[in-house]
Amino acid sequence: KLLALSLSFCFLLLGGCFALTEQPQQNECQLERLDALEPDNRIESEGGLIETWNPNNKQFRCAGVALSRATLQRNALRRPYYSNAPQEIFIQQGNGYFGMVFPGCPETFEEPQESEQGEGRRYRDRHQKVNRFREGDIIAVPTGIVFWMYNDQDTPVIAVSLTDIRSSNNQLDQMPRRFYLAGNHEQEFLRYQHQQGGKQEQENEGNNIFSGFKRDFLEDAFNVNRHIVDRLQGRNEDEEKGAIVKVKGGLSIISPPEKQARHQRGSRQEEDEDEEKQPRHQRGSRQEEEEDEDEERQPRHQRRRGEEEEEDKKERRGSQKGKSRRQGDNGLEETVCTAKLRLNIGPSSSPDIYNPEAGRIKTVTSLDLPVLRWLKLSAEHGSLHKNAMFVPHYNLNANSIIYALKGRARLQVVNCNGNTVFDGELEAGRALTVPQNYAVAAKSLSDRFSYVAFKTNDRAGIARLAGTSSVINNLPLDVVAATFNLQRNEARQLKSNNPFKFLVPARESENRASA
Repeated sequence: KLLALSLSFCFLLLGGCFALTEQPQQNECQLERLDALEPDNRIESEGGLIETWNPNNKQFRCAGVALSRATLQRNALRRPYYSNAPQEIFIQQGNGYFGMVFPGCPETFEEPQESEQGEGRRYRDRHQKVNRFREGDIIAVPTGIVFWMYNDQDTPVIAVSLTDIRSSNNQLDQMPRRFYLAGNHEQEFLRYQHQQGGKQEQENEGNNIFSGFKRDFLEDAFNVNRHIVDRLQGRNEDEEKGAIVKVKGGLSIISPPEKQARHQRGSRQEEDEDEEKQPRHQRGSRQEEEEDEDEERQPRHQRRRGEEEEEDKKERRGSQKGKSRRQGDNGLEETVCTAKLRLNIGPSSSPDIYNPEAGRIKTVTSLDLPVLRWLKLSAEHGSLHKNAMFVPHYNLNANSIIYALKGRARLQVVNCNGNTVFDGELEAGRALTVPQNYAVAAKSLSDRFSYVAFKTNDRAGIARLAGTSSVINNLPLDVVAATFNLQRNEARQLKSNNPFKFLVPARESENRASA
């Protein structure tokens, strides 16, 4: 008994120590003011540029994330790299290819027998799966997985990346790190570590992961000559080439033909442009027809949701056995090597919330893209018409980083003390952090305001504070009256005057004023 008491006391002491070490991180979210932030660092490369936000900013430290934006020109390749934390990448603009290298998975893409010959023997290239991305895609990149992307179109690719540095998969420190496999260039987040007063890991900031090895090690490891090793280590390479390089003559990779021809995509884009010129009610009917078609094409997705719900029921029934559904995954429903890594949530996808006079919302969680269960991340794409708004709400279980894609909107954010920590405009290219449980609302100031919100939970949920199915609407009438010191008819108005759930169209007076 004495030994057990001593051990319990030790665990209490250790628990207190752990609580003390975690406390400063929790205090970082006691924010009295939020700001819409622009990137403050810009690194030019031969084939594009990388822009970053300071991860030491209190807002990003509260959310435990880092934000960056990469722009790739025509025939530009972002060199392969891996990170110390999971990433969620949103394709704001453009089309191209991306690939990831999963250790232990086979090279499933291979050239046919008729291939080039080298050194007297036939050589066939083999590599892991290559994927096509397009505007509006969310790409999930797990921790430590090598990632690359390439733009084969005339339109520049713009990719916004969120890194969850607070993830349990990150066993280093709270600083995002890019481990490049090639090149001799500045790393985008290293300057912030130096500003923070951290210890510099090496004098030359531009080396890649192979640069630190001795030449003879790499010669033996790859069985190649010194000239190739020098290229591998980036020796004598011009630093201006950077992390994004130009590929002369374009990149030749093994990939299946696209499902949709380019001229068909072009006609679709023209249709979208014509749609913008149509009256809203006509656009609405057109969009509804497209949504119905999407639903007919995707019965499997609906079945998947039903299966997930059924699994959740089984999990609750089997909880007494001490096994959760997530712990009990057998790997058959989706293997790592063939995992789906992207899902489109852009304007062309079928929205989850839609009002032809207000806008649309599309979300992606681990129910839609199972790999997000591994990353513990999710995302939301939204679009609002002029003077339309989304009602005050809060995220139940996640921090949210809202990045404006197009137009501008007025946002208001309120903390637990009822203080307004942000009341201002969020315009294209800026980001705003909304901590967990802080209430937020927005009203579009442009003909079309669009955004993407990255969330730090794979099944992020929201609670609405106004409109149908909201917290207020679901309280008994007398409770509402007594809570807010209202008459019953006033409480009834508070509960029922807004017939919309989340997206609220502009009032007629606002439409007349803008006209």
